[in-house]
Amino acid sequence: MALQSQGDGTLSTVAGTASAVTPRRPFLQTTLKVTVLALALLLVLIPRNRVSPWAYPVLFGVPLVWAAIRRGAERAFLLWTMYVLSFVTFVVLRRVADNTGLPWLHRYVIEIDRMLGAGVLPTAYFQRLWYSADLPGFLDTATIGLHLSYYLVPPAAGMLFWYLNQVVFERYVLAICMSYLAGLLVHFAVPTVPPWMAGQLGHIEPVARVLYDGLHTFSPSFLRFGDMVAGGNAVAAMPSLHMATAFLVALGLGRTGRLAGAVGILYAIAMGFALVYMGEHYVADLLGGILLAWICWRAAPYALAWGP
Repeated sequence: MALQSQGDGTLSTVAGTASAVTPRRPFLQTTLKVTVLALALLLVLIPRNRVSPWAYPVLFGVPLVWAAIRRGAERAFLLWTMYVLSFVTFVVLRRVADNTGLPWLHRYVIEIDRMLGAGVLPTAYFQRLWYSADLPGFLDTATIGLHLSYYLVPPAAGMLFWYLNQVVFERYVLAICMSYLAGLLVHFAVPTVPPWMAGQLGHIEPVARVLYDGLHTFSPSFLRFGDMVAGGNAVAAMPSLHMATAFLVALGLGRTGRLAGAVGILYAIAMGFALVYMGEHYVADLLGGILLAWICWRAAPYALAWGP
């Protein structure tokens, strides 16, 4: 500034140039954020679910837009974007994970479940006790509802954690991103037949697919809609991502308070029972999902420490 006051035209020109360049950085940052936001919102339209075509645009779109416009929420915006990218990658590639030519496995999960059930398959035992194809009951309705909650609860829990506790939010979102991607790799490497299909193929006694039987009874059009948007890979059973995400929700809720933690534990237990009762998963699949979620939950803080 002193030299500038002496009439040094060169320095004043440089200062003028610097002042002209400085505003470009916020402009470029804003342009990049808007571009990423637009792409993320478009990606949200790709995965469908059995509940509503508006579920993911709302549950992912609202926090994405809010994080984009909120001052100081750059880290949250990055995490929500990562959530969308990992989830869309999982949904899209999961559909072709059974096209690798690898044999579809069934024996190892049957043996694990028979060992855990003292020689009896838990799915078959539960269905003998409570299931009747001719007379669907409250248990069928409740377990179908729990199964469908998979499409709503994980992103809704992310919004809740973002509101309650930033540390829990960051750990939860990164852990669920890691779970989707790692689970996808296992689906490619270890295609595993679920109980209902094993029953159809003669590997075990006949097992009803309660989800489909129930939806066909309650609403055939809803079943066709669900098949159209959420079907794709019947042998992506190990690990259970339904169980993994429910367990992560429970872990996150446990970090926000005892009562919330108890609710999370009950939700995870109920989800596990529903998946086994309906013939969608073996207990072994649930244990695989829990192990996957636990590893990702433990690894997330270390990954966050390396982040921006």
